[in-house]
Amino acid sequence: MLQGAGEGLRRAEGDVSGALGEAIAATGGAFHTAREALDLADDVTQKALFENIPASSIVGESFADIITISKIQPSFRLEGKDVPAADVAADFAASGKKQIMFCVPGLFCDEGLWQDAGQPVPLSQMFGELGYYCVYVRFNPGDPVPKYGVRLLKLIRELFVLPELAGTQPDFICYSQGGLLLRSALYYAKAVAGQDAESYLPLPIGKAVLISSPDGGSYIEKLGFWLGLTMEFMPLLSLKAIGFVGNQRAEAMKDMSHGIIREEDRDNSASNQVARYLQERYFGELDDIDAYQVYSLVSEKEGIEAWLGDGVVEKPSLAMLSQRVFRAKENPDSRVHVIQDCSHFQIMHTEEASRILREIYSK
Repeated sequence: MLQGAGEGLRRAEGDVSGALGEAIAATGGAFHTAREALDLADDVTQKALFENIPASSIVGESFADIITISKIQPSFRLEGKDVPAADVAADFAASGKKQIMFCVPGLFCDEGLWQDAGQPVPLSQMFGELGYYCVYVRFNPGDPVPKYGVRLLKLIRELFVLPELAGTQPDFICYSQGGLLLRSALYYAKAVAGQDAESYLPLPIGKAVLISSPDGGSYIEKLGFWLGLTMEFMPLLSLKAIGFVGNQRAEAMKDMSHGIIREEDRDNSASNQVARYLQERYFGELDDIDAYQVYSLVSEKEGIEAWLGDGVVEKPSLAMLSQRVFRAKENPDSRVHVIQDCSHFQIMHTEEASRILREIYSK
């Protein structure tokens, strides 16, 4: 009897081992299938985001590895790499060009913005045909606008104090948040003039064109703040958590709420968010600049469609400086250009935008 019981236990052990093996194999297969599904989803997301032609004017290739964003430092860009000012100066001298086009990108943009967008030829090629050498820069998309306004100012100085650029006067082209960066740099240039020899502008600048600049902020970020704040006050813990997570946005995005360009205006508390609606947001930084404005609207209709502006920035924000700043300069009719039936992401790919830019920089 004992022998029979022992044999039964051995058979049971074999059955259990076999069942466990099958279970482990099935679990491993399920994990493998799940991993393949995740890889496929990631691949689809990457293609949709980074291989979409209009989106590529917003998201540069150098940001494709999202993990490296925190390591990005403000830098000049040449042949897809971060380079010092001396390399840019040497390349400029070798190019034979006599004019400088300083290209300031928007959020998640790099030099690909200027090299890929534009019709019927890329903007970089068009600028080259006009005699310009393009200077490309890139910024970490997560840091505050005022911080990189100061850093942009120093990059300009680092380059234009070099002997290869003696006698040159740069023109600027800025897209989206790049307009805020330039305004911030110009603000700090005036604020530190005579105080900080490392920061002031060493030369006057020529023309500056701000394309789709969110001078009054973006309604998307405003709505994001208020939605997150509302969720945090909800009684349900799950909604509170959603609200907390929703308000953990990058500093650069928070500055987009109302077009913040000064460090002293960066208080992101709820009370200050309300106060921002009444605060001054322009400080004379463009008064002495030969500046122009280009933006688009998704619809010519009045009402909510008109208020939506270009789909990312509301019309009141896009036009905030139109009358007060741009049309207050000489030749006011040439200062503000509005492209109809076109979104924030499409404007850089339109023939009309290229035509306007060619006309401005040909003068």
